[in-house]
Amino acid sequence: MIKSLLNRLPFSYAWVILVILFLGLLTSFGARTSFGAFITPWETDFNISRTAVTSISTLSFIVFAVAQPLAGKLNDQFGGRIVPSVSIILVGSCLLLSSLATRLWQLFLIYGIGFSLGVAGCSNVIAAAVITKWFKAKQGFALGLAVSGMAVGQLIVVPSSLFLIERYGWRTSMAVIGLVICAVVVPLTILFVRSKPEDFGLEPYGASSAERRDPSEKERNTSPRAETTVFGVMKIPAFWQLAVPYFICGFTDVGFITTHLIPFTQGRGFGTAIAALTFSVIAALNIVGTIVTGHLSDHFHRSRQLGIIYSVRAITFLFLLLIQSPWLLIPFAVVYGATEMASIAPTSSLAASLFDQYSVGTIIGFISVSHQIGGALGSWIPGILFDLTGSYHSVLILSIVLLAGSALLVLQAPDPRKTATAKRKNA
Repeated sequence: MIKSLLNRLPFSYAWVILVILFLGLLTSFGARTSFGAFITPWETDFNISRTAVTSISTLSFIVFAVAQPLAGKLNDQFGGRIVPSVSIILVGSCLLLSSLATRLWQLFLIYGIGFSLGVAGCSNVIAAAVITKWFKAKQGFALGLAVSGMAVGQLIVVPSSLFLIERYGWRTSMAVIGLVICAVVVPLTILFVRSKPEDFGLEPYGASSAERRDPSEKERNTSPRAETTVFGVMKIPAFWQLAVPYFICGFTDVGFITTHLIPFTQGRGFGTAIAALTFSVIAALNIVGTIVTGHLSDHFHRSRQLGIIYSVRAITFLFLLLIQSPWLLIPFAVVYGATEMASIAPTSSLAASLFDQYSVGTIIGFISVSHQIGGALGSWIPGILFDLTGSYHSVLILSIVLLAGSALLVLQAPDPRKTATAKRKNA
């Protein structure tokens, strides 16, 4: 009966799955990227140093990193409803509990561990694992649309958090976000999300057309590999050609920018309004960047895409190092925002293509571990260096060097789809 009802829809049910995953990423990642807005209030309220506050963020990144491969594995085993549903409940409830914290150790426990475990189970890793099952045609585009939910969350939740903190305090701000997640996103996820179309007796979107467009797909899926375990994948150079640049990506975006950009602007004497506007512009361009690169990853060489993304980001960090006027944050936000989340869709799509013989959720989870470890260090190290030197200059210079290196490394990664196309043309 359910299959009959769903088949009557004027569009594929895959798009319903995409919309709900979009909302889940919007709220969970929006809450996570709001951490920088809470740094100064926590320093004041708990009478602690910036190193202590950013240690919460570091713990959060570590927990998130360790939990992502596990979440991917559990998602592959138990399906795409149980894992994200339980996770989004954990996200909302931990935000509510964090708003009641009266001791620093409570924030470490509830936010640093509980909240981060929840985000790991409703992250872009889980979304990518589900999307690649529901979409065969327009897979990169669908990934880009889903991941853009993270950017929309940053666009909406970060400025809202800053406004609520300024008006009502950090506790009210955090409680409001938690209530919205529990009241809206949790019911939608439980009721409508499934891990694969077969659960509803449906076929993936565009399955037959995708097979006709890429006849080598079936051949790749059935070809033998020397490595037969997940850890065997780590012996393949392409894994590290994706993972190491993704580590640097995490160090520079969710690590440094998400955690430290707001206190960076405050240290330069820039007001709250320009900080909120900067994050809004970054988030708006994130939306454009994720959708465009997702679409491009269906048609162009994904390794070269990633090389361009990391190169442009290196230039934006050089610009950030030099600016003195608050209004120069806006052109920085435009260019940086176009690259911040643009790496997710081509990296996820390329990883799924390179390692399609394995558990997609687990492999993408392992690659994402490098991103989160980079994020943990990018959150913690700048806090230490700031306390030692009183500025972020050394971290910005380090980021420029690392991003240039990541651009060179990711260009070495093969793209199986383009390799297969080249072979057919030469045949």
